[in-house]
This record gives sequence, structure tokens and C-alpha cells, in this order.
Amino acid sequence: MIVEADYKGFRIEVNAAPAGDRCIAEVRLRRLFSQEKPRTEVVSCYKVTPDLAEHAGLIWAKRWIDLHDEQK
Repeated sequence: MIVEADYKGFRIEVNAAPAGDRCIAEVRLRRLFSQEKPRTEVVSCYKVTPDLAEHAGLIWAKRWIDLHDEQK
């Protein structure tokens, strides 16, 4: 599991999950100091190891935050 405590006001948690003989990433995004429900996404990256899947999920989460943070 990868946890990034503060990335542009969000807490990112990434956990690898098995998908056949590969791994996908389950990502949870929570805005800090907010009562909003966390956003949960499954990133279908199908990586060979859990570490690679978690890293791909972290990259996806940061890109999602960057994209949606610009719109505000």
C-alpha cells in the first residue's frame, strides 16, 4: 500500500489488487479537512507486480488531481 499524506490538499491511498495473473490498483482520494466522501477508483493497469500497479495508481491519482484542481 502506498499512502501520500498530502498532495495538493488530497490524501492518496493506493492498494494493489489481483486480477488474474496480473495486478490492478485501487485508488482512494480524500480531500483534506473536508466532509466530502472519498473518491474511489479502480485503475485497470494490469501490471506484473503489486509494486508496479501501486506506482501506476499513484501516477493516475496525481494526474487526476492536477486535472481537476486546475478547473477550480
